[in-house]
Amino acid sequence: MQIELRGNADLRKALRRFAPDLDKSLKAEMRRGLSPVVRKAKGYVPSDSPLSGWAGRSFSEGRFPIFNSASIKSKIGFTTSVSKPNKNGFTSNASLYNNSRAGAIYESAGRNGPQGQPWVGPKGPAGNRYSHSLNPKAGEQFIGAMPPLQGSLKGRGRLIFRAWFSDKGVAEGIVNKAISTAERELIRRSNTRTLGVAA
Repeated sequence: MQIELRGNADLRKALRRFAPDLDKSLKAEMRRGLSPVVRKAKGYVPSDSPLSGWAGRSFSEGRFPIFNSASIKSKIGFTTSVSKPNKNGFTSNASLYNNSRAGAIYESAGRNGPQGQPWVGPKGPAGNRYSHSLNPKAGEQFIGAMPPLQGSLKGRGRLIFRAWFSDKGVAEGIVNKAISTAERELIRRSNTRTLGVAA
């Protein structure tokens, strides 16, 4: 689960090849913009499970991921690496991520409706698209125990998406400005070299 900041992958390649100092400063600026969002997202992780039955149990044999605050926080972060192209050919210059299973569930539970997944019971069809709980109201009760979803153009959620929403575009502005500045400086240096003037 992640928020991607799209951009020109060719620019990043050119920076690494011809202006590594610009690439280094670009990454530093992106870190400056994204670090506060990650800190905020980690701050939204509750210290205790919102449901007593979701907390860790030494005897648990269930397959549903256990809620562990420290583990969820440890898997929230960002990267300034260029991603591989997705199925539509888009790449991202940076992204925020929430990589724990329990964190992803906490982040997104209820996006498809307040009742949760369709209930089929323990003997119903297999798969993650259904609730196999003994309790037919389990999904509704689970979602009801969560804080509301917060949304932006990037999506709705309770951790990284909530932090992105509350940031009000500051991080995105810093990242976009840093990319534009690096691109302009790379063009300036290229033009200076083309004209044979010492940079």
